[in-house]
Amino acid sequence: MERMAGKETVKNMEHLVKLLHKEWERSGRTKAEVSIDITDKKEVGAKLTAEIQERQEQLEAVETDFKECMELSRENFVLLRLARKIKKAADRAERREESVSFTVEMDKEEYKLFSTLIRVQEA
Repeated sequence: MERMAGKETVKNMEHLVKLLHKEWERSGRTKAEVSIDITDKKEVGAKLTAEIQERQEQLEAVETDFKECMELSRENFVLLRLARKIKKAADRAERREESVSFTVEMDKEEYKLFSTLIRVQEA
């Protein structure tokens, strides 16, 4: 009986985490617009990639507790969401030949993480 309850708990936790991942993939209301020079696109992408990888390594560490694991996971989802937005905006700007910069709309979470990683210029 205890084994069945344990399996049910694991199944419920997996479902909860899946729902959280879906929620974290969605961006909130735009709170800031950040202008990024086309020439800085690769540097910004490299910093985001490095930060995501670092957080992923922390997640895979054996001593990470559940609360810390969920926080790191949430931040990784926000950074991945932000990386997608930056890539999309940069690709659009590159199609317009005269563009020297592009603007990325960010929600509160995205802006907070982005501004801790990269010095920002608000548009």
